[in-house]
Amino acid sequence: MTEKREKEPLFYIQQPNFQIPENRMQTIYSSRKAEKERKQNENVLDSAVPKEVQKAPEEKIENTAGQIEVQEVIEEFESGREEKKGASYAFTTEKRKPSFNRVKSFKEMNTLERLDYLIDFPKQLPPIPCIFETGEKAIRGFLVSKHEDWIEIKLFDERIEKLNLQSLNAVKMIGLRR
Repeated sequence: MTEKREKEPLFYIQQPNFQIPENRMQTIYSSRKAEKERKQNENVLDSAVPKEVQKAPEEKIENTAGQIEVQEVIEEFESGREEKKGASYAFTTEKRKPSFNRVKSFKEMNTLERLDYLIDFPKQLPPIPCIFETGEKAIRGFLVSKHEDWIEIKLFDERIEKLNLQSLNAVKMIGLRR
């Protein structure tokens, strides 16, 4: 019957022949600082090497004593650079000290330290209600003031009571109640 012809595919996937672009990256760079250091290094080496060593390159190879001297100058220069680096990083080897001293937690403080803490409590924050325990009773309120022998406590009903420091056994924070 009819001859079967090979049909070309209806969907062509063509891959173009790409030429991969050539990377033209910077291979050499120089900065003023690097150039200055290089010139200084050359000047130091030139001034340190004796005149007879600075002659033609063939003579430098033949003069082994001159080569040893050049090596010594280079080693001295390298050691000087290492010492400078060590001096510039001296601050990193020291142990860093915190800028603030650690404050004890309220539980770690003794009774007098707790009273000092409550007196020096920031005025922007509301006062902290506490329980002041003596041998006979426990008083709930806010610390108003501290004197050498006694403290003043403002109770929740707005009365002020004085307590002797000698009779005070413990001070505990109770926090705000709702």
